[in-house]
Amino acid sequence: MTDRHRIANRRALETIAIEHEGQRYKIGLGREVACVDRARLGPIAEIFLNGQQVNSQIDVLASDGAILMSMLLQYGCPPHDIAHAMKRNPDGSPASPLGRAAAFLIEGPRNA
Repeated sequence: MTDRHRIANRRALETIAIEHEGQRYKIGLGREVACVDRARLGPIAEIFLNGQQVNSQIDVLASDGAILMSMLLQYGCPPHDIAHAMKRNPDGSPASPLGRAAAFLIEGPRNA
């Protein structure tokens, strides 16, 4: 097993609101700052996912899944592998909010 890359305590976080099958979620994408002077951001190093209703079953499952996805990233799993491992709908779109969050790993927050 490879060593875990521990990310810095101070990092950039981008928050995105999505709706998936009638439920609202917030996705947080954490990135390390590669260059403080120019505020150049590194790749996504952690993901947060929360449902609208705090501590509901769907919120807990989404959050736990995002924690596991973050750990995969920090242990060196390629983002492409994570995103492509998620279930898809027949039209190819992500089947879950966690799949939507994983799509940001390879497509970026502006395009997913």
